[in-house]
Amino acid sequence: MSKVLCQVIGCGPAAMGLPVAADRVGELSRFLNEGVRFLDRAPDAAALNRLRFPFLIDANSVGGDFIAGVRRDGVFARAVDARAGSLLQEHHDRPVPLSLVGEFMNDLSRTVEEALPGGFLYAADTRAIHRGADGSWTSTDRAGAPLVTSESVVLATGSYEDTGRIAARYGIVPSRLIGSAELLAGRLDEAERVLRGGGRITIIGGSHSGFATAELLLARFGDTIAHGGLTLIHRGLSLAYTDLTETEELPPGAACRLEACPESGMVNRFHGLRAGPRGLCLRTLRGHEHRLILCETGSVAARAALAYADLVVHSAGYRTRQVPLYDQWGERIPMSEGTTAVDDRCRVLDSDLRVVPGVFGLGLGYARTDVWGRRRVGVNTFHGEDAEQVLSEVLAPATV
Repeated sequence: MSKVLCQVIGCGPAAMGLPVAADRVGELSRFLNEGVRFLDRAPDAAALNRLRFPFLIDANSVGGDFIAGVRRDGVFARAVDARAGSLLQEHHDRPVPLSLVGEFMNDLSRTVEEALPGGFLYAADTRAIHRGADGSWTSTDRAGAPLVTSESVVLATGSYEDTGRIAARYGIVPSRLIGSAELLAGRLDEAERVLRGGGRITIIGGSHSGFATAELLLARFGDTIAHGGLTLIHRGLSLAYTDLTETEELPPGAACRLEACPESGMVNRFHGLRAGPRGLCLRTLRGHEHRLILCETGSVAARAALAYADLVVHSAGYRTRQVPLYDQWGERIPMSEGTTAVDDRCRVLDSDLRVVPGVFGLGLGYARTDVWGRRRVGVNTFHGEDAEQVLSEVLAPATV
């Protein structure tokens, strides 16, 4: 098996940041010509396209964030000028549907495939990655058969909601628990049955996805939801602001630290509520939305909401969809539990926070942290500085 420069495990939105960044800095031809392979377990391009942001809600970012990293006179300019890209430009300062973002990501992916014939390996269900004696890495499938050998690996495998762990923690019958991603992707039958029957739904998590879940249920089922029919359990509420001059006096219960990003000036940049979820949070705190109750984790109200809910929605964060890594002696490299750690150069760290040579992480499952320890999550970040950091590391050996 011939060795290539780099293999990217996972072809979701974050993975597209590498070729976008390479084009932006004038290194796309070199990046592709020196050998890159994108591996995904989806059976074909059509199936993969359906997996990119298949949600019924708006993004937690404005349209301009998703096209900010694309070089307008480069290879991906036509994606920006296509239908989805044009709408993102038109709504550059407004929230946009995630389905539109998914369409744009598909346009980027299609452009990469055309520029890299044979570079996408579908039905490649990577189950392990082994380091060779020469420092290279070989991915293998379920049967242990080799897939690709490369000098470096970029893990862009994304993340998942560990509903089983949450069910066990709170003593919830698994059949009463659904992940927010499933619900937001359109699996609404059980929620509709509960709400139309006068039942109660409890949402665990006060982030964007938690409030977006509540907003979707309120929009879809409206007056069929009883007073207090929805409860959202949170660890503290946080609103986003353009800068410190925009902050307002918050209603009781919404007090939070105002963390100003040193790069953008935005307040609570990576965790604050925006747009519709932000508005819903404020309306509820001000007593204008009686169908939704907010309560803090560990409170009597929260425990009661979990005990008596007819359906519980998990919206309490994500865990890295890990692929086991093995060293040159065949020993599994221990990784941190939950979210895989990366350093400020996006290099993957093991459980002792040591760099795993030649392995990088990109995207939701491998987000870097800011100065407050908040995970830096956003397509503009993954396609921007994170992708550039990984690209410089991957291409560096060829310049030595």
